[in-house]
Amino acid sequence: MDNLFQMNKFEVVDLPGMNTLAFLVEKDFDAYAQGYALLSLEKLRGVEVNDGGQIKKVFNVLIEEQDDEDDIVLLTLTDRKAFLSLGILDSDGFRTEESNIPLSFGTIYNTEEIEYKEVNYTPDMKRNFSIIDSQTGEEVRPTLYKDENGEVKGRCKIMPNRPYIVLEVTVDDSYIRELLNEEAEENESIV
Repeated sequence: MDNLFQMNKFEVVDLPGMNTLAFLVEKDFDAYAQGYALLSLEKLRGVEVNDGGQIKKVFNVLIEEQDDEDDIVLLTLTDRKAFLSLGILDSDGFRTEESNIPLSFGTIYNTEEIEYKEVNYTPDMKRNFSIIDSQTGEEVRPTLYKDENGEVKGRCKIMPNRPYIVLEVTVDDSYIRELLNEEAEENESIV
């Protein structure tokens, strides 16, 4: 029996005190043609395996097309620092590589009281950012609501005296033109 779904997988070994999170950068040209976000971040769930005292995380990504390459963002948290790595996942595995992913990152630290950050969503429910609680390694999930204009918004609860990391894919016109040209070239080679 053939597998209905084909997967690419990669593994990350976390030493004690480390926690690595993985994100898939999704490109959706059809959604972009309809006025939605071109790029979005999807947090990948890893399966943890204890391998001789080390924690090995195994991440799987669905293969949509043969020779598919996926952009992956790795965020490794320690108690004092965060490390960001970019790479490509394909049928040969994961390799760290210089990437043209328009990724920005920063921190949020609030010392006063609970704060709420308002965020915009697209109608297809995709986000171009992720807020990570650096103490727990969990993604802060916004509470969704519709504003007075009927647009979907999110509200993120930011706790005081707790550091957060924000990852965001930002897209400018030159990047969009480059991606659209690549997509057109791939479609021409198929025909």
